[in-house]
Amino acid sequence: SRGEGRSAVAAAAYRHAARMEFEREDRVADFSNKKNVAHSEFMAPADAPEWLHSMMEDRSAAEVSEAFWNTVEDFEKRCDAQLSKEFVLALPKELTKDQNIELVREFIGQQMLSRGMVADWVYHDVEANPHVHIMTTLRPLTQEGFGSKKVPVLDKEGNPQRGKNGKIQYRLWAGDRG
Repeated sequence: SRGEGRSAVAAAAYRHAARMEFEREDRVADFSNKKNVAHSEFMAPADAPEWLHSMMEDRSAAEVSEAFWNTVEDFEKRCDAQLSKEFVLALPKELTKDQNIELVREFIGQQMLSRGMVADWVYHDVEANPHVHIMTTLRPLTQEGFGSKKVPVLDKEGNPQRGKNGKIQYRLWAGDRG
């Protein structure tokens, strides 16, 4: 959250153990001396908008991450905006690095890409604690950039549900904390 003085670009730089320019504040987040990054990827749904596909073309995961999170930072205007959601998942140390990478790809495909979310993820291969950091957006991707964080709750026929007061009920597009 920006309200806590955080930046999605700096968070991504830390996870990728990379040097990234944080354009909104004209500063650099440099964590290139960090160790244990075994693998990183930036994954997007197949139907992602063209602007994202072109952003991903011929770039490393860290380079895509830097460009993408700077785009998110630029889009969000509020001084207390929440910019991303992060998941830290422990991986089975009984599996090989390649098996864990494939496990993460499968998980992301089923749980994030299928819901229209991007997944910027980094596998940290720490001997006693192999784990993955996954950053995702809180807004859906659109042809123009990003959509609303809140979407209407729909009934079985696809119509917006209304509360007792007659107002349309909304939920967070990216899901609640649970």
